[in-house]
Amino acid sequence: MEVDGMFFDNIIYRGYERLLTGEIRKHHIPRHIAVIMDGNRRYADRLGIVRNLGHTYGARTTELFLDWCWELGVNQATIYAFSTENFSRTDDERAMIFDLIIRKLDELIHDPRTHDRQMRISAIGEVHLLPGDLQDAIRRAEDATRGYDAMYLNIATAYGGQREILDAVCDMARKVRSGELHADDIDESTISRHLCTNGILIPDVDLIIRTGGDIRTSNFLPWQANGSECAAYFCAPFWPEFRKIDLLRAIRVYQVREHERKRAATRRIVDMLAACGHAELEDAVGHVRRAIGNKDTATTVAGN
Repeated sequence: MEVDGMFFDNIIYRGYERLLTGEIRKHHIPRHIAVIMDGNRRYADRLGIVRNLGHTYGARTTELFLDWCWELGVNQATIYAFSTENFSRTDDERAMIFDLIIRKLDELIHDPRTHDRQMRISAIGEVHLLPGDLQDAIRRAEDATRGYDAMYLNIATAYGGQREILDAVCDMARKVRSGELHADDIDESTISRHLCTNGILIPDVDLIIRTGGDIRTSNFLPWQANGSECAAYFCAPFWPEFRKIDLLRAIRVYQVREHERKRAATRRIVDMLAACGHAELEDAVGHVRRAIGNKDTATTVAGN
């Protein structure tokens, strides 16, 4: 009976997965998804296994996550592999995580999927703080995929969002002092350009996902995520337990949010038009007609 129950559960899961996939494909797919892969250690603790295995199982989920992104048409994925706060962990755990990242980077280089998908791999963060062998592995992966532009994988390693913004502000201040940049010319796009971490410009995030049950973004891409008012999806499963249906549910949250934003914008336009009197609307229509007439006259004269 237990085997029959598992078989039945699997059928239900696959059916639900296909249903969700069909539903979200009818709407806009987020171009850029960022993930805080939380819960590897707690997953291992719950199973009573060494924490190293928790990170290993989490790396397997990351591989599956990239497969799902490719299948769904997600153009850019940014994963939080190692924060600046993680340097406070024990020497053994840091060494294990660094070795795992090195191994997975080398696997990506030789994985046919990387090249079939034309996936460019980049590291963002204070890479210079990382061990030399990890820096070498990052350079190998970046060099091997530098010419690709169909899909982007950004690996946040030794990354801290506050530090990224601080470095950008310092860089702009230096340029203002030297005359390379005028203070009056600084706007949102200027700041975004100076947020190039390790030479990589990270576009606005459409959807940020955090696993493990915590409802916070942990200093991850604060400008790119909060500045664009991206959708956020917090879920209970630890990262090694994260399934495709969890990703599909997250995308559905993004799509519902986008629909609500468009509906709110439409409602605002309707309210604005309703607030305008009949005379004001007639004046606006007349202005548009005159502008079109002047354009047609200019075109006729030019043609003659």
